[in-house]
Amino acid sequence: MATIITSECINCGACEPECPNTAIYQGGVEWQAPDGAVHPALSNDIFYIVPEKCTECVGFHDHEACAAVCPVDCCVPDPDIPETHEVLLDRARVLHPELTIGDDAPSRFKKDGAAPAEGDGKAAAAPAAAPSAAAAPKATPAAAAKPAAAAPARGRVEKAIAPPPKARPTPSFAGELPVEYDQLVADLGTPRRRLRSRVTLVPLSLLAAGQGFLGALSPAMKQRIDASVSDRRFFDPQLATAANIFLNLVIYPVACVVAAIALRHVSLFTPVPHHWIVLGLAIGVGEAAWRLRESFFGAAPLSEVPLRGALYGPLLWPLGRFVIAALGARGAASSVGFDGFYAGRDHYDEKLERERRYGSVYRLEERDDAYILHVEFPRVLPPSSLADDLGLPREMPDYDYELALRDGTFEVHGRVTDPRVRKLTAVAPAFPSEFTTRVALRQPVQGFRHRYRDKMLEVILPKATAA
Repeated sequence: MATIITSECINCGACEPECPNTAIYQGGVEWQAPDGAVHPALSNDIFYIVPEKCTECVGFHDHEACAAVCPVDCCVPDPDIPETHEVLLDRARVLHPELTIGDDAPSRFKKDGAAPAEGDGKAAAAPAAAPSAAAAPKATPAAAAKPAAAAPARGRVEKAIAPPPKARPTPSFAGELPVEYDQLVADLGTPRRRLRSRVTLVPLSLLAAGQGFLGALSPAMKQRIDASVSDRRFFDPQLATAANIFLNLVIYPVACVVAAIALRHVSLFTPVPHHWIVLGLAIGVGEAAWRLRESFFGAAPLSEVPLRGALYGPLLWPLGRFVIAALGARGAASSVGFDGFYAGRDHYDEKLERERRYGSVYRLEERDDAYILHVEFPRVLPPSSLADDLGLPREMPDYDYELALRDGTFEVHGRVTDPRVRKLTAVAPAFPSEFTTRVALRQPVQGFRHRYRDKMLEVILPKATAA
């Protein structure tokens, strides 16, 4: 019969990493069938066991591993689902086609050398009572001594776990294109807009000519315009910022002269004193040095510094909104509302890292020829005394992940595989053992190609309409 977890469960998480079939899930976490289908959680409050994946450890152990480590003995056989040794052995073979599980594999049904139980196990119980009364007193102490020696200790139960491999082959999924990621990037080239007619070239040309003014906007607004235009021929945030800095060397002196005339320090019909022009130039140079201070004082490349806006940038915010509305917003990006949480005086859990553990930190760039998706995976473990007890390093181990295209949606399913870290998911706040990120795509795609490195999943999805 299958094993169940009763309501006495204290959510310690000790059972989950012991299961050889990944049949145990944390409460509220969706479970995944062998065919890859994801199903709703069977329990929202405590850990649960999926009957379709439970083999009572037949094929792996001569006992139920979850029951052996449970500190409150809440992993018990389910009387409503009786199953035979043969049924469970066949299920283990189906769940693990990569393994060779023989007929003599470990099984709790033939523990201590007994024959496998037949039917629901009740028939085998009758012959067990047949030995003579003289033999019973001898067998009873031996049978009682065996479980006593193997009784699990109460409290935390751990076993030695081999460190995960440092390198692993890149997985491939259904719908993956037969081309290398770098080659696909080279084939796509830089973003280019598809001009439906020559009429659309006129406003885009005006936009390119007015980059010097748009460069005064904030970095976030320039990034949004860049994503909306999606063609560096017509708008480039770096070029717009540089053009605005040079344009300000004209705007600020003119503004100083106009201010001097308005304040009647200078007559409109008399030569302008040079010190007003010098003041405007000084303001322009000083502002440029402040906007690009990492590059100006630290020699950092312009591509690596924030492209800050000008003093009058907020006044041009309606113009930036108009450009985005006219061209149409593209792509999507997640946001983090606040910095994080303090857990005591020293432990600090960054909000961004919490969102990564839920798969909520991603950025989708939409081009005319493809979508480019970046999903950030968790980088560090959450602060927890259990992590210190288990001797876990601060860095988060790599997740296993699965990718799929379904009905115009791209799905990323990540899962913690390190058994020790899975124990941590049961006690650490905001740390699910699995996450699923679904990103809607407005246009059909041919397929996808992915790359995972440095905790970042990068996916290219060429559009089906691409030439």
